[in-house]
Amino acid sequence: MRGAEKLEMETEIPAARSRKHQVILILGVLLILVFIIVVTLMSFLFIYYKSFQKEMLQMKTDSDVKHNLTDRTIAYYSSDNQWIMELLGKVAEDLQNMKNSSDPLCSEGWRRYGLSCYYFSSSSQPWNVSKKDCEDMEAHLIVINSEGEMNFLCSIAKGKFLWIGLTDQDGTWTWVDGTPYDILPKFWGKGQPDDYKGHGYGGGEDCAALRPTNDWNDGHCSRKYPYVCEKKILF
Repeated sequence: MRGAEKLEMETEIPAARSRKHQVILILGVLLILVFIIVVTLMSFLFIYYKSFQKEMLQMKTDSDVKHNLTDRTIAYYSSDNQWIMELLGKVAEDLQNMKNSSDPLCSEGWRRYGLSCYYFSSSSQPWNVSKKDCEDMEAHLIVINSEGEMNFLCSIAKGKFLWIGLTDQDGTWTWVDGTPYDILPKFWGKGQPDDYKGHGYGGGEDCAALRPTNDWNDGHCSRKYPYVCEKKILF
């Protein structure tokens, strides 16, 4: 009997180990599937967002529709864009939770909002130098796509002037990443932009900045302000 019991126990132990390995394998496969689903969903939403942005650009450039781009259309874009960015932000948070804490979605020194990472400079530079500094970090000066992103920027700015990625140095207000100016929400302060020429720097004011009143002002590009860089999250 003792020999039979010993043989039975020796048979049960490998079986238990086998079941444990199967459970671990199944859990691992499920985790991989969840990760794939999350990444796929994020990619789908991002493609939708870029497609919608492209359609709005086509409306802006199409001669038959160009003059019918109303405030209502722009407001619709702003609302839809903000909803997408907030949803993508939640998906990014879920993705962050699934990744190892030592492998963040943003590089050290950068802060995340939605699907972008932001760097707030500690130094003050003219607008053109700020633009170059961002490009050297494989980023660009911040492009404000929604009210939510504007609120995020204001919450971090804490009453400082900050250069943003908007300029009319070529005669037309343009975002540095090519996003159409007309289809994005605008947060100019009262009476701005005014292209003021009495500042003593020579010429007008061709570069946009966030100011302490949490709205935009056009300033002379040679003024030295801190700046904000933006780039996509790390996948």
